Amino acid sequence: MAVLPEEVVGKAKMNLLSFLTTGKLQITKLPKPTTGSCDEKIDEESAKGRFGWFSIEKIDVPYITRLGENYCSVRMVEKVLRKWLNHLHQDIYNCTNIRSYYITEIEAQLFNEINFKHCDTQFGRELFTARDLIVKLTDANEFHQFLGYCYHKLVNTKVYLPNRCGFIQINKQSVVPYTIYKSQKCLPLFYFEGEVDHLKPLTNKIEGWDLSYLKFCCKVQGIRNELFAHDSCSVITLNDIKKYFPAGTVFEDYWPNNTLELSELLIKGRSRLPQNVLWSRPGASPINTVARPSFKQATQVEAATNRPIQ
Repeated sequence: MAVLPEEVVGKAKMNLLSFLTTGKLQITKLPKPTTGSCDEKIDEESAKGRFGWFSIEKIDVPYITRLGENYCSVRMVEKVLRKWLNHLHQDIYNCTNIRSYYITEIEAQLFNEINFKHCDTQFGRELFTARDLIVKLTDANEFHQFLGYCYHKLVNTKVYLPNRCGFIQINKQSVVPYTIYKSQKCLPLFYFEGEVDHLKPLTNKIEGWDLSYLKFCCKVQGIRNELFAHDSCSVITLNDIKKYFPAGTVFEDYWPNNTLELSELLIKGRSRLPQNVLWSRPGASPINTVARPSFKQATQVEAATNRPIQ
């Protein structure tokens, strides 16, 4: 079994891509609104003024409910996560695939009431409109964990991190990235040549956040984008691939300590989030709805206890 040489999967300039759609959970495709009744169904809970809270970085962030699924504002999440967003290169966000959706006028009204009456405008004084975006609450949480993980790995901080991804060094020569999938270290099939046809029955297809962590390692190693710029990837477990190497082959966990190379994915000295940072991929066009004049007062599931966002 041979590993592709560095000149094949070696360093290449990283293209800035637009990204994001879904995490581990499959996103239900929202119906494209064509009638008032469809729109009313989408923002039925928001029309009743219902919302709740979840916590990111010890900050309470509101969420709304749409068709039984909880969503949070992209703009609000950016306010909370800016300490990560200000220090990570756009290429890191390109590893993810998060889908975002435009809000309705009713949902915009609710977000404005929450921000002004319940949050004392800590998410900014700019009004929410139908041009604003929301993402699934589950994706926002996963994105938060992903950013923190990437940052700590890049700066090599001595903090406990769950083992989500890394590298396997083979005979102290070849280095192959892996991601954790179903509690096993899984390596991308495109790294191996010679026995690929024999390996295919042993492979799994990964996507979502499992793939995002693998893409992060590919970025760290400088692998050409075209080799992994897809929404899924075929992988094989480390235990299975070991069977195709000679006896005595040494497999070791590895993480690069070339701080100069890792620093290319970090941005220093930026205090404000630039407007061109993209971390979600908008879906359909903004939904055209007419705001109801009899908007009910917002009712929250739990009270927020936010401190000011630094």
